[in-house]
Amino acid sequence: MAATDLLFSQLPNPPGGPVEIVFGDDSGVPAGAVELLASGTITGLRGSIVARVATRLGAAGTITGLRGSVVATYDVNVERPVAATTRNGWQNTQRLRTSQQQRFEQARPTYAAVQAVWQNATHLGAVHQARWQQARQLAAIVHQALQQAQRVASAPTLQRFEDAQRLRVTTQQRLQQARPLATAPTAQRFEDATRLRHLLRSSFEDATRRQAAARSSFGHGTPLSRVIAAHYEQARKPGPGVSRPVQPPQPDPCYLPTLPAHLVFDDLADSSLPTHLVFVCERHGPGPGPGPEPGETIVVPIRRVYVVINEARLRRVDGDIQIPTFTMSMSLDTDSWAWGFSADVPRGALPNLQPSNFGDPVELEAWVNGVPYRFLAEQLSTSRTFGRESLRISGRGLTATLDAPYAPTLNFGNTAARTAQQLMGDVLTVNGVPFGWTVDWQLTDWLVPGNVWTHQGTYVGALNSIVQAAGGYLQPHESDKVVKALLRYPTAPWNWGAAADFELPADVTTQEGIVWQENPRYNRVFVSGVSAGVLGQVTRAGTDGASIAPMVTDALITHADAARQRGVRELATGGRQAMVSLQLPVLETTGVIPPGKMVRYVDGTTQHLGLVRATNIGWQAPTLRQTLTVETHPA
Repeated sequence: MAATDLLFSQLPNPPGGPVEIVFGDDSGVPAGAVELLASGTITGLRGSIVARVATRLGAAGTITGLRGSVVATYDVNVERPVAATTRNGWQNTQRLRTSQQQRFEQARPTYAAVQAVWQNATHLGAVHQARWQQARQLAAIVHQALQQAQRVASAPTLQRFEDAQRLRVTTQQRLQQARPLATAPTAQRFEDATRLRHLLRSSFEDATRRQAAARSSFGHGTPLSRVIAAHYEQARKPGPGVSRPVQPPQPDPCYLPTLPAHLVFDDLADSSLPTHLVFVCERHGPGPGPGPEPGETIVVPIRRVYVVINEARLRRVDGDIQIPTFTMSMSLDTDSWAWGFSADVPRGALPNLQPSNFGDPVELEAWVNGVPYRFLAEQLSTSRTFGRESLRISGRGLTATLDAPYAPTLNFGNTAARTAQQLMGDVLTVNGVPFGWTVDWQLTDWLVPGNVWTHQGTYVGALNSIVQAAGGYLQPHESDKVVKALLRYPTAPWNWGAAADFELPADVTTQEGIVWQENPRYNRVFVSGVSAGVLGQVTRAGTDGASIAPMVTDALITHADAARQRGVRELATGGRQAMVSLQLPVLETTGVIPPGKMVRYVDGTTQHLGLVRATNIGWQAPTLRQTLTVETHPA
């Protein structure tokens, strides 16, 4: 390789300092800067370059064997273009022909004689008994066998290739302004490097034949229940240059009341201190804070991603024993007065679910996103599939203790005048003493004269007979011994306005279904008592009352308030209805939406307003969904 000579047209720089060449400045060549002009090929150049001053460099040709170091700032937050491509050329190989020869001869025959001597066997009478037990289950037996691979010609392999096409790539780098130097232009001479061509040769032989068999056995693993939560957001493509850190979303500003505003102070003023007004951020609606005010609509915003951290676990109340759970479901509707419950747990949890010596069912507590629910484990069943054994639990909420087989059949009645709410309180007593249950009355109460009402049955049957007389229903509490008395229609459907408890967009639902049904369009109904009752005529306002529903008779309709509430219930069920089924996650802002709540479902420009009639909760780690059935009345 020939030596490389660098020729300079001016005197060298003063001793003591290196010659500094700077790349990347296109603002022009400063006074006294070094300008390098070259053409051809540099071979065998060695040296060190420190980039400090802006210098314009123009070159053409191919640089081979250039060595040096440049101090620069490298930014990784940019897109990388394609640096180079490779092109290979080949040609058809030469066909080879090989002759094969096999020799064989006639085999010599072999003669053999077989002789067997036998006689009748002696008859034996015996009783055979075999004992066996279930063998240990093996999950799999793996056997692998290999055969000799096809022989590949062991002749040397010769490959030819030619020079690839030259590629020129432009690279852009950012440099900072260096210290200017006054240096004369530099000229360089170089020559082409020597081309090298290589001939590749490789040889190989047949591999040694190997045969192997593998056998493994294993038993059933211990089932584990694990909840995995992950926070994520939608990524975006970074732009060229320096990427700025992403700013997290800021919370919404605090609630701003409408004018005139009223200031309510919690502390007395201190005359010894300067007067300062301290305002508390009281948030109304979704988000952190105390939550919405009573009667305020909870609006679920439209988001690209809804992140929910689900938690579901099960424990036995007596002894505080945690029970691992595969799946769990709960359900409640307006026609049911108790929560329905079912769960799949490991079969090993059976001793923890057995009833006590007194025969009382085991009380369980299920936690769903921080809210407890109490149930009775009334029925147990086992099942076994390949690789899994499970135990099925089914039961009802605590209100099941008010019905058979836990409650006796009794005779109820009123010997004195009592209100309907007082009658329900009297039912939940033994000899006039309450036994732990209370009633949350949310109907318009009315007076019932003495010796009017009688009922034979369980406690829950007597409660239903009272609340249904005024068009209401019973709803159990999640975990407390409380029974709610609610109206089936707190407001008639023809008077439904824009108010709603929850507003759900279509973006938050994972499944949607609508079933239309047609009922008789009644606009008048007669409601009557029996012995000491009243006769009420309930007519829908704004109609002629020509379509009369079948007459309703109940002994507890002893006041106009009871007749009006029952009449609204009978007329509200008529007309065209749409039962909307919605599946959505259990959000932090909504929680589990129980029956009786007013929901507005928004799908673009279409809205459905109605009452929740059924709620079903299903959990299978880590997924938790609630399915709502909403009764709507299209105009």
